[in-house]
Amino acid sequence: MNVTPRTKIDGAHQQGVYVKAGAKLSSSKSIFLYKRFYFFIAFCIPFLASDWIPSTSSVGMFKQRIVNSFAALAYLPSGLQFVSLLLIAFIGYTMSTIGRPYLKFAYNCFIKPFLKKKSTGIDSDEHQSRLEEFYEGQADVYDIAPWKKHHVKVVCCPIASAGDRNGLYTNEKGEPMSPPLSPAFLSCAGKRFAWIDIGGGTGENIERMNQFFPISNFDRVYLVDITPSLCEIARKRFERLGWTNVKVLCMDASKFEVPAEDGDDLDIALITMSYSLTMIETYYPIIDRIAQVLAPTGIFGVADFYVSAKRSADPTRQLGWFMRWFWAIWFDSDNVYLSPGRREYLEHKFKTVKTLNSLNNFIKPFVKIPYYVWIGAQKAALPSLANFSLDGTGNPEAVPEIPDDVSVVSDDMDAETTAVEKPEVREELHVSSNHVHGQGLRWRQPFDPKLIDRFSTYIYAFAWEDPRVDLQFLDLKPEDHMFVITSGGCNVLEYAIKVGPKRIHSVDLNPCQNHMLELKLAALTSLCYEDYWKLLGEGYIKDFQILLDTHLSPNLSPYAYDFWKKTGNFKNLFKTGCSGLAVRVFNFVIKLRRLQPIVERMCTADTIEEQNKIWTEELRPHLLNKWLIRILNNDRFLWGALGVPPAQMQMLLEEGSAHEYCVNTFDPVIANSHLRDDNYFFYMPLMLKYNKEATGNPAYLTEEGYNLLLAEPHRIDAIKIHTDYIINVLKTINDGELTKVILMDHLDWFSEEDAKAEIAAVHQKMAVGGCVFWRSAGKAPWYNVLFEQQGFKVKVCQVREGETMFIDRVNMYASFWMGIKQ
Repeated sequence: MNVTPRTKIDGAHQQGVYVKAGAKLSSSKSIFLYKRFYFFIAFCIPFLASDWIPSTSSVGMFKQRIVNSFAALAYLPSGLQFVSLLLIAFIGYTMSTIGRPYLKFAYNCFIKPFLKKKSTGIDSDEHQSRLEEFYEGQADVYDIAPWKKHHVKVVCCPIASAGDRNGLYTNEKGEPMSPPLSPAFLSCAGKRFAWIDIGGGTGENIERMNQFFPISNFDRVYLVDITPSLCEIARKRFERLGWTNVKVLCMDASKFEVPAEDGDDLDIALITMSYSLTMIETYYPIIDRIAQVLAPTGIFGVADFYVSAKRSADPTRQLGWFMRWFWAIWFDSDNVYLSPGRREYLEHKFKTVKTLNSLNNFIKPFVKIPYYVWIGAQKAALPSLANFSLDGTGNPEAVPEIPDDVSVVSDDMDAETTAVEKPEVREELHVSSNHVHGQGLRWRQPFDPKLIDRFSTYIYAFAWEDPRVDLQFLDLKPEDHMFVITSGGCNVLEYAIKVGPKRIHSVDLNPCQNHMLELKLAALTSLCYEDYWKLLGEGYIKDFQILLDTHLSPNLSPYAYDFWKKTGNFKNLFKTGCSGLAVRVFNFVIKLRRLQPIVERMCTADTIEEQNKIWTEELRPHLLNKWLIRILNNDRFLWGALGVPPAQMQMLLEEGSAHEYCVNTFDPVIANSHLRDDNYFFYMPLMLKYNKEATGNPAYLTEEGYNLLLAEPHRIDAIKIHTDYIINVLKTINDGELTKVILMDHLDWFSEEDAKAEIAAVHQKMAVGGCVFWRSAGKAPWYNVLFEQQGFKVKVCQVREGETMFIDRVNMYASFWMGIKQ
C-alpha cells in the first residue's frame, strides 16, 4: 500500500476549514420556521376578542367548554383567563414540537428503565440487548444529553500542540483554536494515523472534533459502538458530511481489530471514550485491548461520570458520602456503573498525562453530577521527560532527571535535525515534554497532594518585593544557584531575564502560589505577546477557559491545570486570591468615597510633584484616615488579604502604631516614585492593570523580556518549582550548592526553634561566600543574631528610618538584610 510521507499536517486554521456541528435536532432551529407556530398564532387570535364573541357562537361555546373544564379559570377575570389559556396552549404546543426531543429523552432515561424488565446476562449479546433497549427509542435525539457537549473540546485537544505564537486562531464562533500537529509528529513521519472513538454513539463527538482538528488529518477514523440504533444514526451523519475516511463498526470494542482492507501500517494515534466506559459491563477486556492497539506514542482520552473511593490519595477527586452513594445508585438503574474500580484500572494500565475532576451543572444551581476528563499515554511512551509524573492514584513518583547536557526534542523542532549530544538518548526521549498534550512537568517538582486540602487559593497574585533593589545587592551571576520563595512568581522571572542564573529553586508551601508561577510560564511559552499581555498585563483575556485547554494545558502540570479549570472564570486576575481581596476592598472604598477620578489623575500625572500634590491634598485624608486603618487592622483581614500573620504584626507594633506604619509606607512612595512610569506595585492595584507604556514594568511583561526568554529557553528551564516546607526542599539539594538564597520576610512568622532549624539548613546547603537575603517588618529583626550564631556575617542593606524613609518602590518592609557564609 502506498504511503504518503507527511512531515507536517495543516491545521484547521491553515486549511480554512470551519465545520459547524450539524443541526441534528429541531430544538436547534428557530421556532418561527415551524408552520405549526403560525397556525397556533392564528388559532389564538379569536381569543383576543373573546369577550365580544357571542356565547352562542361556535367559538364562544368552545371557549366556555375549556373554561368549564378548568374550574379555577372560571373565577379569574377575563384577561387572566385569556393569559392562562394562552399559556396552557403554548406549553402544549412547545412540548409537541421543539420540546418533544427533550420529553422523549427524559422518558427513555428516567421512566422507561423502570417499566421494562432488563436483561440479566453479561455476555456481549445480553449487553447489546440492554443498550439497544435503552437507546432505540431515543437514538435520534440522544445528542441533546446535556453532559455530552461540555467536554468534547478537552478530550479532543490532546492532539494539539502547545500552539504557535502568531495569535489566537478562532473558529466561526470566535473560539480560540490550537494550531494542531500530527498526533505522532515527532517519531512517526511517513506513517498513517487512525483514531478510534469507542462508544461513539451517534458520531457527534467526531463531528465536533472537526472544529478543532480536521478529520481529514486522519487516514482512518473508527467509530466503535455495540448499539445498532446509534450506529445507524452515525452512518447517516457521516454520509451527510461526506467523510469517506470514517467507518462505523457495530461491535464489541474488546474484539476490535483494524479491518484487513485498511492495511497493517496504521498507527492508532488516538483513542477516546466519551461517557462510555461506565456503560461497559466487563471493562477489563476493553482497557486491556486499548493498551494493545494504542501506538507507543499515541494518547487515550476519557470523559465520564465517576464517584470516588471513600478515601482517595488525590484530594481533587474526593467526594462526600452522599455524592458517592446517591449518584452510584441513581446511575445503576440505567446500567451505568460509577464504581471507582474502572478509573483505577484505567490509571493502572496507562500513565496519566492530564486529568480534571469537577461537577457539571446538570440542573443549575442545585443538581451537579461529578465527572472527570482524563488523558493518558502508554507508560513506555513517557520516559524521563520531566522530574515527576503521576501514578494511577494521583500520588507523585520521582523519576530520574534528564541530564543537563542532553537536549530534549520539543514540538517546534525538526525531528530530523535536532542536535542531541548523546545519540543513544535521543531514541529514548522520542516523546518530548510538550508532546501530545504534554504532562506539563517542565518546571514542577513532586509534591504531596495532601497539601491541596490546606490551601484553596494563593495569597499573592503578584510579588510584593522590589527586584530592582534585590539585584543591586545580589551581585547575581549566570553561574549562580538560587533558592527563592515563589510568592507571585514575578521576581523569579525577573532574575531569569536580567541575569539568567544556572538554577533557580522556587519554593512555596502553598501549591496555589506555584500554580500562579506555572500559569505565567505556560503563557510565556504558549501565547503570542499580545495575548500574553492581555492575560498577565491587563489581567483578563476573553475565553480564558478555552485558551486554557487549547494552548496553556500542555505546559501546566496536572494539579495546576485542574486548579485553573476550576478557578479560571475571573474577570480580573489581579482581583483574585487573598491579595485580590485587599485590592477589592481598596477599590470599594475608592468607589464608595467617589475618589476614582482623583485616583486616575494621580496615576496618570506627568510628574512626581503633580502626583504628590494630588495625593496630599485630595486622597491622603480619605485613605490614611485613622478610623479606616483601625477598621482594617484586624488579624483576619491582615492575614487573609495582606498575608501578614499575627507574629509579624506584633513585630511591627513593637516599633509604632499601624497608622504610623501606613504613613511611613505610602507617603515616601508617592513623593519619590512615579506611579505611571516606574512604580507598578501601586499603579496596578489602583488601576487594575499594568501600564503598557511604562518604562519600569516587570521585565517578564515587557516585549524585550518575553522575546529574550523565548530566544534563550535555558533561562526558564533553570527554574524548578518545589511545593513543600523550605527545610524539606533544602534536604534534596547538595551541600554547598547554593550561592544566593532569598527568604523574603517569612522568618518574621517563625518561632525561635523553627528559625534556628531553617537557618542551619540554609547554612549547610550554601557555598562559602554565598549570600542569604531577608526582609522584615522590624528595623532590627530578632533572628539576626541566629544568623550570626550559625556562622553568617550579617550586614544591613537598607533600613527605613531617619532621612531614608523611601528604600524601594514597595516600601512596606522596615529593613533589608544580607548574611554572608564565612
